[in-house]
Amino acid sequence: MTSKAYHSNSLWLTYCTYCSLMIACFVSLSCLADELRITPNTCAVTLEKPDCHLDLLIEYQSDIPQSLCVWLTTETVAIACFQDRLDFKYQIQLTLAKDTLFELRDPKNNSLVTTALVKVAKFEPANPRRRRGLNWNLL
Repeated sequence: MTSKAYHSNSLWLTYCTYCSLMIACFVSLSCLADELRITPNTCAVTLEKPDCHLDLLIEYQSDIPQSLCVWLTTETVAIACFQDRLDFKYQIQLTLAKDTLFELRDPKNNSLVTTALVKVAKFEPANPRRRRGLNWNLL
């Protein structure tokens, strides 16, 4: 008798685990659907060329139609706005000197929906090693 009770409890536990995993998958997929992607998201600059010239592709996809605007945090006006769209792609050429944060805002109430960061990495080549002492390979 204990084996039947154990077996039914085991089935119930398996069923609950399966259901909770399915719910977790659906929640995680819905959270990932509303994502702002910017490519490329990193640029390297040198001392000779301190500014980064980029052709950025800004992409967004959602499950429900939304009206949204893309903003640079350093600017006072939106880069682009999209009305009642499930997704959009927008390409822009920018010159950046430091890390720049992009924001996606609702134009009706100016609320922040999501953000994405474009990083500017400063490339500094390693200093060449200087030889010290005598060169003993003369002989």
